Amino acid sequence: MNAIILAAGLGSRFHEITQNNHKALLPIDGIPNIERTIGYLHEFGIEDITIVVGHMHHLFDYLKDKYHVRLIYNEHYADYNNLYSFYKAMDHFSDTYMIDADVVLFRNIFERHIDSCYYVVQRPKSEAKEWCPRVENGRVVEMEITNEEKESMLGISYWKKEDCELIKKCVIEKMNISENYTNPKYYWDNIPLELFNQMKVTVHSVNTDEVDEMDTYENYQDIQIKLEKYKSKSI
Repeated sequence: MNAIILAAGLGSRFHEITQNNHKALLPIDGIPNIERTIGYLHEFGIEDITIVVGHMHHLFDYLKDKYHVRLIYNEHYADYNNLYSFYKAMDHFSDTYMIDADVVLFRNIFERHIDSCYYVVQRPKSEAKEWCPRVENGRVVEMEITNEEKESMLGISYWKKEDCELIKKCVIEKMNISENYTNPKYYWDNIPLELFNQMKVTVHSVNTDEVDEMDTYENYQDIQIKLEKYKSKSI
């Protein structure tokens, strides 16, 4: 089992803060967020970790010596979507956890799964639309993009080896059409949606008090407060 962390994005919603840094390297409880994720993966038993970098890629170099991770540079991070980032790391996609670098974990939530699995969290109704897996008879049959109060994708998913092969085959086909990797509203996550009838994909619910995502600087500040509340409850 291994892990791929996607960390090539510009983090444009952080404005001037990410002009000289990357949001995945911003500290959470005094530790760069990506190091927290790596630490949880090591604790879980995953040491084969690939990180796709782009914006401020040189700032990630120290991770190679400190954690022996593999860095893959996405030279088109400013122009292509994360399907291209996935494509760059695709050789390592087999029995794999896929992780967005902006996911913040307050504890180790990784678990062993028999089937491919989306990690989901309950979100309140809001103006922002989220990707919400619709489950029937224990398997995901459709992805609803809605702002309704439902469980939605967290930015962590596990893919068993057989399903990885199906996804990789589909990605190779998609990469023959440039619009698939230049469209900013198309993601690597779109690929499995076409394959639900060929795979059994499940969901794993995570408590909303234990995780978050760094989408904006305001959100990042709120996470610091949320983490302190979580730590005080855990004492």
